Amino acid sequence: MKKIYFIGIGGISMSSLAVFLAIKGNKISGSDLVLSENLKLLDNFGITYNIGHNLQNIKNFNPNIVVTNYAISQDNEELVWAKTNKKKIVSRSEILGKLSKDFKNVIAISGTHGKTTTTALISEILIEAKQKPTVHIGGILKRTQSNFLIGNKKFFITEACEYKNSFLSLSPTVGIVLNTEADHLDFFKDFSDIKNSFNIFLQQSKIQIFPKDEFTYILRQNGTETKYSAENIRKNEKGFVFSFMENNNLIASIQTNFIGKHNVSNTLVACIIAKLYKIKPSVYKKAIRNYTGVKRRFEIITKINSATIIHDYAHHPTEIKKTIEEAKAYGKVLTVFQPHTFSRTKTLFAEFEKCFDSSDGLFLVKTYPAREKEIESASAKALFEKISTQNKFDLLKYFDNFEDTKKEILTISDSYDCILVLGAGDISDLAYSLR
Repeated sequence: MKKIYFIGIGGISMSSLAVFLAIKGNKISGSDLVLSENLKLLDNFGITYNIGHNLQNIKNFNPNIVVTNYAISQDNEELVWAKTNKKKIVSRSEILGKLSKDFKNVIAISGTHGKTTTTALISEILIEAKQKPTVHIGGILKRTQSNFLIGNKKFFITEACEYKNSFLSLSPTVGIVLNTEADHLDFFKDFSDIKNSFNIFLQQSKIQIFPKDEFTYILRQNGTETKYSAENIRKNEKGFVFSFMENNNLIASIQTNFIGKHNVSNTLVACIIAKLYKIKPSVYKKAIRNYTGVKRRFEIITKINSATIIHDYAHHPTEIKKTIEEAKAYGKVLTVFQPHTFSRTKTLFAEFEKCFDSSDGLFLVKTYPAREKEIESASAKALFEKISTQNKFDLLKYFDNFEDTKKEILTISDSYDCILVLGAGDISDLAYSLR
C-alpha cells in the first residue's frame, strides 16, 4: 500500500483518479481550495481531504507520492514541501497513463470539442451491452451521478486532454480525435503545433479514428481504412435521425434524443466503437435513444417566468456559436457568459467578438482565471467594452459577481424565452442557484 496525496483533489479528473487508486488499496488524501460535489463523492471511499492548501495537510499525511496538475502553481506550499522532502511527484496525466495499463481495451477520446459527450455515449453503449466498463470522464454522468464508473478490466473509457500534451501519456487500444481547432495557445505555438500533437496521439494508438469531415470518420486498423458516415440527417421531435453508413453501406438508422446537430458527429463515433466491438445494432440504438446525458451539457436547469434556463460548458467560440444556435429553438435568447482563462480570450479575441451574434441579449461575467494571472486587455470587461461599440444586442451588460448577475436575470427573465448560462469555470454555481 502506498500513501498518495493529491494537490487539487477536487478537480473533475483528479477526484476520479483518487477513487481508482483508493480501490487499488492505496491510502489517499489531498486538498483543494473549496468544497465541491466532486469532493463529497470521495466520502464514499474513505478518502480524506482538506479545504485549503496548507503545509500541515501534507506534512501530517506524509505521503510516498504526490500528484499535482497544471492548475497548481510551483510556489504552492504543499508542493514546495514535497520537493524539499524529496517525495515522488507525478502529474495527473502520468497517473492516468499508468492506470490505463491495467485494462485490456483502452478507448481514449480526444478533440477540441465533444470529448465528454462522446465519452458518455460510448459508456452508455457498453453499459447497455453489459460490458461493465470502467469510465473516467470530464463531467458528471447523470446515469451514475459521478465523474467515474468502476467496472471490470476489459474496457477503460477515458477523455484524453491535449493541454500540455497530457494525452501523450496514453497508449490507447483505440485513439479517437473528434476534431481540432486552435485552443490552449498559452501552451501550443500555433495550430500546426496542435495538429502535430494530435497526430502523435494517433500514432501511439493501435486503432485510430479521426475525421474526414464533420459527419465522416475514418477507422484505421492494421493499415486498412474504413469510412463511416452519418447521412440523411434530419431533425424530428425527439432529436435527430441519421443513417449510420459503413463504406456507403447502411448499417443502422439511428435516433438521438438531444438537441444539436453537432452531436450527430459524437453519436457517429460512438456507433463506430459499437461496430468495432461487435455490439448488436439493437443494443447501441437503444442506448443512444435512452442516453441520459452529462451535467453542464445543454442541461435544462429550471424555468423562470417564460424563460427556460439552460447551462452548458461551452467556452470556445465555436462551441458558443453552436450552443446559441441550438437555444434559438426556444425563441428569444439571453446569453450569460463567463470567459475561461485570459490566454484563451486573448488568442481568440476576434472570434469571441462574433460568436454571440445570434443571441438577442448578452451578459458578460468576470473572467474565471483558472491557473492564470490577469491580462486586463483580454478580460471579460475588455471584451464587453469592445462589443458595446457594435450595437448588436437588445441588452448588453457586464457584471463583476454572480450576485448582481442573478438579480438582473430574475428582473428581466420575462423578456426572454431562454436564458443560456455558458462557461467552463464556476459559473455553474450561478446556473444552479437559479433553481
